[in-house]
Amino acid sequence: MKRVYLKTILCISILFSLISCIKKDSNLPPYKPENCEPIINSEESSVSYATIVAVGDIMVHRWQMQRALNIKDSTYDFSHSFKYVKSILEDADFAVGNLETTFAGKNHGRNNDIYGYSCFPYFNAPEAMADELKNAGFDLFSTANNHSLDSKLSGLYTTLDILDSVGLYHVGTYRNKEESDSLSIISINDIKVGFIGCTQSLNGNRLKKSDNFSVDEFVKQDSAKIAILCEKIRKMKRKKADVVIAIVHFGSEYQLTPNRRQKQIAKAFAEAGADVILGSHPHILQNIEKYTIYKEGKEKNVIVAYSLGNFISSQIQRDSLLKDIGAILKFRLKKSQKGISIDQLSVLPTYTYWTRQEIGVVPLIKAYHNRKIYPFLTQRGVLNIKNSKQQTIEILTTSIEEKYEIDTISGFLNFELEHPIHLTP
Repeated sequence: MKRVYLKTILCISILFSLISCIKKDSNLPPYKPENCEPIINSEESSVSYATIVAVGDIMVHRWQMQRALNIKDSTYDFSHSFKYVKSILEDADFAVGNLETTFAGKNHGRNNDIYGYSCFPYFNAPEAMADELKNAGFDLFSTANNHSLDSKLSGLYTTLDILDSVGLYHVGTYRNKEESDSLSIISINDIKVGFIGCTQSLNGNRLKKSDNFSVDEFVKQDSAKIAILCEKIRKMKRKKADVVIAIVHFGSEYQLTPNRRQKQIAKAFAEAGADVILGSHPHILQNIEKYTIYKEGKEKNVIVAYSLGNFISSQIQRDSLLKDIGAILKFRLKKSQKGISIDQLSVLPTYTYWTRQEIGVVPLIKAYHNRKIYPFLTQRGVLNIKNSKQQTIEILTTSIEEKYEIDTISGFLNFELEHPIHLTP
């Protein structure tokens, strides 16, 4: 018992001695175990992401102007147009589309029969729409389409001035040769994205030889002009663009499937280096596909959306509800040491609704499953959504091999990518 007691006293004494030594030598560095540096994944530390959304045709017809007009002061308010999809556009890092109207100014169009503005066949919309497009979350538009010259060259130039004034990028039409020769490469979250816009038609309008720089076009499938556009894509890649997105106005109106010429153009642009091709002009949806090419034995993928339909319009064509259906294509670019890929891909079908007070855009599937969120939808609108839902889903998904799931809350069709879609060989 005494021996245990003595051992206890001895242990306590040693402990106090150690504590005393530690206190005396206060200059000792803190203890740091060897070989315990934090583990950093060098690849993941250098990864960049950019989410891009794209829409099809944006048009302004008589009925949109009538609903937006404030008769008391002759001003226009288009804020109702995109309020139900605005959050989707704003949440993306970059939003693009095809602008199928001019902003030539009141009484400066070829026709001035709608309060000083006009629609088909010569589109000239109130400048307030440009403000609303910016407010809705858009960043860039292609202005190259068959309506580019609806207000003549002066209207084309004024349109670009208006877009500049509200802070919107534009590609496809130009005020001078210097603009035409320049490359539109924009850094989005450290990913360099090049954009081109071009059109297969100018509705029969012809440019003087001295003004040929004004529109990037390949009217009548002019092979020399297609070669110039392909070289523009290659030049962007030589200037270190990580991704090139081509916004192409082509195809046949109201046709559910892309024609032979669309496929030829898509193939030419893909082989030149385009990574994403966004189509417009048919005014209804066409399929989205993953196109694969091989360079030096290596696989490169290209996403082609042949037509994203009408994003907004009040177009009347044989009472067809298909003209009221569009889509927002959403994809996330991933840049890492392994190259550039798309690691997330989804699409949101949209429906353009009409009421006596407004014409605007709603997510189609969300409206189908959650009608109470949109109580303003007319019986006809609800019926149109119901009748077009399944056909719309089939058009947007049948050409993509990946499985997809339907998110009834957001309205998105989300593709389940087993592997990223590699855009670089």
